[in-house]
Amino acid sequence: MPSATSARPPVFLLDSMSFIFRAYHAMQRQRPMSTRSGVPTAATYVFVNMINKLRRDFSPEYFAAVFDVSTPVFRDVRAKEITLRKYNVKTQAFEEVEYGGYKANRTEMPSDLVQQLPYIRRALEAFRIPILQAEGFEADDVIGTLATQAANAGHPVFVVSNDKDMLQLVTDEVKVLNPVKDNLVLDRAKVEETLGVPPERVIDVMALRGDSIDNIPGAPGIGDKGSVELIQQYGSLDALLERAGEVKRKTYRESLENNRDTILVSKELVTIHREVPLALDLEAMRTQPPDTAACRELFTELEFTTLLKELAPSETAREIDYILDPTSEEILEFAVAARRHGFSLAVEAAGQAAEQTGEPESESPEEKEPEQQTLSLLDAVEAAEQASAQAAREPMLGLASGSGPALLAPLHLVRPLLEDAAIPKHVHDLKGVLRALEQHGITLRGAGDDVMLYSCLINPTHTSHRLSDVAARFSHHPLRETGAKQLPEAAHSIEGLTPVLRADIEKMDALRAYEEIDLPLVPILLSMEKAGVRIDLTVLGSMAERLGSEMRRVSEHIYERSGQRFNINSPKQLGDVLFNKMNLPKPLKYGKGKVISTAQDVLEELAEHNEVPRLVLEFRQLAKLKSNYVDTLPLLADKDARVHTTFNQVGAVTGRLSSTNPNLQNIPIKTELGREIRAAFIAAPGRVLLSADYSQIELRLLAHFSGDPLLVHAYRTGQDIHTLTASEVFGVPAGTMDKVTRNRAKAVNFGIVYGISPFGLAAQLGIEQNEARHYIETYFSRYQGVRVYIDRVLEETRREQKVRTLFGRTRPIPDIQSRNANLRGFAERTAVNTPLQGTAADLIKLAMIRIDRILAQRRLQATMTLQVHDELVFDVPEDEIDELRAIVQHEMEHVIELSVPLVADVGVGPNWRDLE
Repeated sequence: MPSATSARPPVFLLDSMSFIFRAYHAMQRQRPMSTRSGVPTAATYVFVNMINKLRRDFSPEYFAAVFDVSTPVFRDVRAKEITLRKYNVKTQAFEEVEYGGYKANRTEMPSDLVQQLPYIRRALEAFRIPILQAEGFEADDVIGTLATQAANAGHPVFVVSNDKDMLQLVTDEVKVLNPVKDNLVLDRAKVEETLGVPPERVIDVMALRGDSIDNIPGAPGIGDKGSVELIQQYGSLDALLERAGEVKRKTYRESLENNRDTILVSKELVTIHREVPLALDLEAMRTQPPDTAACRELFTELEFTTLLKELAPSETAREIDYILDPTSEEILEFAVAARRHGFSLAVEAAGQAAEQTGEPESESPEEKEPEQQTLSLLDAVEAAEQASAQAAREPMLGLASGSGPALLAPLHLVRPLLEDAAIPKHVHDLKGVLRALEQHGITLRGAGDDVMLYSCLINPTHTSHRLSDVAARFSHHPLRETGAKQLPEAAHSIEGLTPVLRADIEKMDALRAYEEIDLPLVPILLSMEKAGVRIDLTVLGSMAERLGSEMRRVSEHIYERSGQRFNINSPKQLGDVLFNKMNLPKPLKYGKGKVISTAQDVLEELAEHNEVPRLVLEFRQLAKLKSNYVDTLPLLADKDARVHTTFNQVGAVTGRLSSTNPNLQNIPIKTELGREIRAAFIAAPGRVLLSADYSQIELRLLAHFSGDPLLVHAYRTGQDIHTLTASEVFGVPAGTMDKVTRNRAKAVNFGIVYGISPFGLAAQLGIEQNEARHYIETYFSRYQGVRVYIDRVLEETRREQKVRTLFGRTRPIPDIQSRNANLRGFAERTAVNTPLQGTAADLIKLAMIRIDRILAQRRLQATMTLQVHDELVFDVPEDEIDELRAIVQHEMEHVIELSVPLVADVGVGPNWRDLE
């Protein structure tokens, strides 16, 4: 941190645009941020966080943000007057040349950054940080002038910038602070150490180097190293030009002699002007508390949840009254209000301790080391221990109703309220609350509002739907209490959020999805989690030995063919072997820490030409199966050898369920080893497993939504759609078609659903892009209704920047208007696929609800244990097989009437693999 020997407080001057550009380009390398309405926000978010960090780290008493002006500056005017005297080698004579304009080479500011500048200014205004600029001058000149004035007035000055031009301003009183480099402070000594010359010679070095971006020519042929060496040797630019003939290196000597005017003009242009007609007003720069209301309005508009959580409560927010040790009279008073108005509750729940965060599906996966992909056994064990310890004591509840005080009450005092179905109740994470109360023999009834599910329906693209995040987004009272007040505050927050979020759901016309699907599914998922699925420990033990042996065999082949032993699990060591030792072609992408990427797609491309990366891919697959499933599942099993996953309703942006701790939805089924893992999932003694899987549900939904005559007729008449597509696209008669041709058609069919490009299809089928493009064009010429449907979806999405499922579930698609071709292409694919995948997800949820209801009505002993996207798995007594088969098949196939039939393939067997 900077320190000041002066008794006067330091002045901080922020070079705003340097950090705005840095923030923009840093975030461009990641996935850019935007609001649901498509407003880009990445640069604004990074800039605001930088301001917050500066204020936290240094608590500046005087602070101002300096900006450039949009109108011409004095250098532009001066540049029009400049002609350069340059030596023409061909004519061997000097001639006059027009300069060409200051900053003439600069490209226009990206439009998505231009959009953010007003928001950045609003952020500074909300922070009450003055914005300074001067007509006719650049921000550098304003900073130079104010820094000089402040230093002359006895104040230390810190120029907050990452621009090397600013180093010329450094004196004993003025320093440059670079927060990007861990708050590096550059004083006189540090400038010389970093650049090789003292601050007063920085201008000389810059004049020699020039700057192609700003169209400052400098001395041709004299680069960064040469410019420093020459100034070090001759002391100054003036001395160097006077003694240019003495320079030993011919190229340097000729450049200095032939470009004297150019160098002097360059020096003039790089010199920061320190006499801008602008007076230092320290009082206007005095730091003030942020305008919380303005910050909240801006952060809400830009959907900055984390920043909202950091804000103090709104001045208009009602102070919460807490009763932490209520008397019987106070409990009775609360009960009267609760019976009249309903109430909100928050409970110490094991499920709530690890709230569902709603992480998106892996649409843009980051490269991770293989060992980081495994389940966290320590976390799972700790969570189990905490749940067990908590179950042994009576939990405390946070309660809130209407405008009365929030209570902290022991469970037994409010048990009648909890079990009374006539009293409306509001919660966050209903499944977690149900689980916690059931551990104490209480069945919660009447809970009709779950603000976590509401939040996900309103915007499924948020990465978290924790209560603290929901409160930050939708209220003026972020959660801040700890200890005894935490639960009453949470209940009070839920009480305030419920009507706000429900109104949003109604306005979005998404109430049907909530009331008919999301809410009734909660107890079903809880029952499935409690039931768990049985595993065969013997099968997994044998597989562990076999996989370990296979990993050793493959690793030895890798060492033999690469010529060295190394840690295959280390991306850094693997990259060194592949790209430095074996000299394989280096990819353009990098992983974390600027390590050359060894991600799967990189290795797959290399594997086409070399066996080592192919073997590494095989090793990784073996390691993943062994670590994530074969070794881990036995450790997570209970005394009855049953594994209990957690189903997350807010875990996927499409509306699909996700599965965690352990994830049972990602077991690979296309490989023999993956299928063997499924063989370890077995039924209880005297029972069998029944699996029902929707057949081609997304393609059937495509037929329904598009109304394409060819597709609809094929499904209505029971034709094989992949064989039909092969005939239509490849021109191969069905009677002579081989499996390879049908599989290629299958790739085209599902590729269309996922908006595949010619490049993607070519890579998948191993063909040329032109051939892949021909396949796609031929497909659309045959299935013209599909083309019309896709065009209509894209047109509507561009207009509304969102898509909807059949049941009203909405997903924002703001990048559909992006100027970035990659982002726009991804958005277009998402827009096409989401209504299909999201509707399919809703259909199987509805089927689960109906099947569960029938099982209860008929008092059957069959248990629903797993849902894996389009598949349901049941643990069934043998004498119920035929009845359950009929129930499941009928409900899945008639959950909704479409223009084409839904088909569910049902199989029965002793384990999840061997089903007939």
